Amino acid sequence: MVFPRAFQSYVPRSHCVTSHVYGAILVNRYNETVVIRGRQSGKWSFPKGHGVSKEAPLDACLRELKEETGIDLKGVSPDDEIRFRSGTYFVFFVGERLPLIPEDVKEVVEAMWTPLYRLCYLTGNKDLTSFCKCVSVSSILSKMSAKVF
Repeated sequence: MVFPRAFQSYVPRSHCVTSHVYGAILVNRYNETVVIRGRQSGKWSFPKGHGVSKEAPLDACLRELKEETGIDLKGVSPDDEIRFRSGTYFVFFVGERLPLIPEDVKEVVEAMWTPLYRLCYLTGNKDLTSFCKCVSVSSILSKMSAKVF
Protein backbone atom coordinates (compact mmCIF):
# COMPACT_ATOMS: atom_id res chain seq x y z
CA MET A 1 0.00 0.00 0.00
CA VAL A 2 1.33 3.44 -0.88
CA PHE A 3 0.49 6.35 1.38
CA PRO A 4 -0.71 9.60 -0.19
CA ARG A 5 2.16 12.04 -0.71
CA ALA A 6 0.97 14.33 2.09
CA PHE A 7 1.48 11.55 4.64
CA GLN A 8 4.84 10.20 3.44
CA SER A 9 6.80 12.56 5.68
CA TYR A 10 4.55 12.03 8.71
CA VAL A 11 6.43 11.31 11.93
CA PRO A 12 4.37 10.07 14.89
CA ARG A 13 4.82 11.56 18.34
CA SER A 14 4.13 8.27 20.14
CA HIS A 15 7.10 6.19 18.99
CA CYS A 16 10.40 6.51 17.14
CA VAL A 17 10.85 6.15 13.41
CA THR A 18 14.26 4.85 12.30
CA SER A 19 14.65 7.40 9.49
CA HIS A 20 14.25 10.28 11.93
CA VAL A 21 16.61 11.62 14.62
CA TYR A 22 15.68 12.88 18.07
CA GLY A 23 17.77 15.49 19.79
CA ALA A 24 18.05 18.12 22.50
CA ILE A 25 18.57 21.84 22.36
CA LEU A 26 19.61 23.15 25.75
CA VAL A 27 19.60 26.89 26.36
CA ASN A 28 21.03 28.40 29.54
CA ARG A 29 20.59 31.80 31.18
CA TYR A 30 23.71 33.05 29.37
CA ASN A 31 22.00 32.48 25.97
CA GLU A 32 24.30 29.55 25.26
CA THR A 33 23.50 26.12 23.87
CA VAL A 34 25.28 22.77 23.82
CA VAL A 35 26.78 21.44 20.60
CA ILE A 36 28.83 18.34 19.98
CA ARG A 37 31.39 17.63 17.27
CA GLY A 38 31.05 14.24 15.63
CA ARG A 39 34.15 12.11 15.25
CA GLN A 40 33.22 10.82 11.78
CA SER A 41 31.94 14.04 10.17
CA GLY A 42 33.92 16.59 12.16
CA LYS A 43 30.82 18.78 12.06
CA TRP A 44 29.02 20.40 14.96
CA SER A 45 25.46 19.45 15.83
CA PHE A 46 23.01 19.40 18.65
CA PRO A 47 23.15 16.16 20.68
CA LYS A 48 20.95 13.71 18.76
CA GLY A 49 20.54 10.21 17.46
CA HIS A 50 18.17 7.57 16.20
CA GLY A 51 15.56 6.02 18.43
CA VAL A 52 15.06 2.31 18.84
CA SER A 53 11.75 0.63 18.10
CA LYS A 54 8.98 1.26 20.63
CA GLU A 55 11.09 3.96 22.32
CA ALA A 56 9.26 7.25 22.86
CA PRO A 57 10.81 10.22 21.01
CA LEU A 58 11.53 12.10 24.26
CA ASP A 59 13.19 9.01 25.75
CA ALA A 60 15.42 8.69 22.66
CA CYS A 61 16.33 12.38 22.95
CA LEU A 62 17.24 12.10 26.64
CA ARG A 63 19.25 8.90 26.08
CA GLU A 64 21.27 10.52 23.29
CA LEU A 65 21.78 13.68 25.37
CA LYS A 66 23.22 11.60 28.22
CA GLU A 67 25.43 9.51 25.90
CA GLU A 68 26.83 12.49 24.01
CA THR A 69 27.15 15.10 26.79
CA GLY A 70 26.82 13.28 30.12
CA ILE A 71 23.82 15.50 30.99
CA ASP A 72 20.92 13.57 32.54
CA LEU A 73 17.57 15.35 32.25
CA LYS A 74 15.45 12.26 32.84
CA GLY A 75 12.16 13.33 34.37
CA VAL A 76 12.46 16.90 33.06
CA SER A 77 9.74 18.04 30.66
CA PRO A 78 10.83 19.93 27.56
CA ASP A 79 9.97 23.60 27.28
CA ASP A 80 9.43 23.48 23.51
CA GLU A 81 9.75 21.23 20.46
CA ILE A 82 11.24 22.06 17.07
CA ARG A 83 10.75 19.79 14.06
CA PHE A 84 12.91 19.71 10.97
CA ARG A 85 12.45 17.37 8.02
CA SER A 86 15.02 14.93 9.40
CA GLY A 87 14.67 15.41 13.13
CA THR A 88 12.64 16.35 16.18
CA TYR A 89 14.42 18.43 18.80
CA PHE A 90 13.20 19.01 22.33
CA VAL A 91 14.16 22.38 23.82
CA PHE A 92 15.12 22.58 27.49
CA PHE A 93 15.78 25.83 29.33
CA VAL A 94 18.40 25.24 32.01
CA GLY A 95 19.70 27.72 34.54
CA GLU A 96 23.44 27.16 34.40
CA ARG A 97 26.20 25.68 32.28
CA LEU A 98 25.88 22.03 33.14
CA PRO A 99 29.16 20.05 33.02
CA LEU A 100 29.83 18.31 29.71
CA ILE A 101 31.40 14.85 30.00
CA PRO A 102 30.60 12.80 26.88
CA GLU A 103 30.10 9.10 27.60
CA ASP A 104 30.21 7.98 23.95
CA VAL A 105 33.72 9.03 22.94
CA LYS A 106 33.59 6.77 19.87
CA GLU A 107 31.08 9.15 18.26
CA VAL A 108 31.78 12.47 19.99
CA VAL A 109 35.11 14.32 19.74
CA GLU A 110 34.07 17.21 21.97
CA ALA A 111 31.10 18.99 23.49
CA MET A 112 30.87 22.67 24.32
CA TRP A 113 28.56 25.45 25.37
CA THR A 114 28.45 28.15 22.71
CA PRO A 115 26.52 31.41 22.41
CA LEU A 116 23.39 31.04 20.27
CA TYR A 117 24.55 33.86 18.00
CA ARG A 118 27.73 31.85 17.13
CA LEU A 119 25.90 28.75 15.88
CA CYS A 120 25.73 30.03 12.31
CA TYR A 121 29.52 30.44 12.22
CA LEU A 122 30.23 26.80 13.11
CA THR A 123 30.73 24.12 10.49
CA GLY A 124 27.49 22.34 11.26
CA ASN A 125 25.44 19.42 10.08
CA LYS A 126 22.14 19.93 8.23
CA ASP A 127 20.02 20.26 11.37
CA LEU A 128 22.28 22.94 12.84
CA THR A 129 22.16 24.72 9.47
CA SER A 130 18.35 24.40 9.41
CA PHE A 131 18.18 25.83 12.91
CA CYS A 132 20.21 28.87 11.83
CA LYS A 133 18.02 29.43 8.76
CA CYS A 134 14.57 28.68 10.16
CA VAL A 135 14.46 29.33 13.90
CA SER A 136 14.15 32.74 15.48
CA VAL A 137 16.62 32.89 18.36
CA SER A 138 14.75 35.88 19.77
CA SER A 139 11.53 33.83 20.02
CA ILE A 140 13.38 31.10 21.94
CA LEU A 141 14.89 33.67 24.29
CA SER A 142 11.53 35.34 24.87
CA LYS A 143 10.02 31.96 25.84
CA MET A 144 13.00 31.36 28.13
CA SER A 145 12.60 34.73 29.85
CA ALA A 146 9.19 33.57 31.12
CA LYS A 147 10.74 30.58 32.91
CA VAL A 148 11.73 30.89 36.55
CA PHE A 149 14.94 29.08 37.50
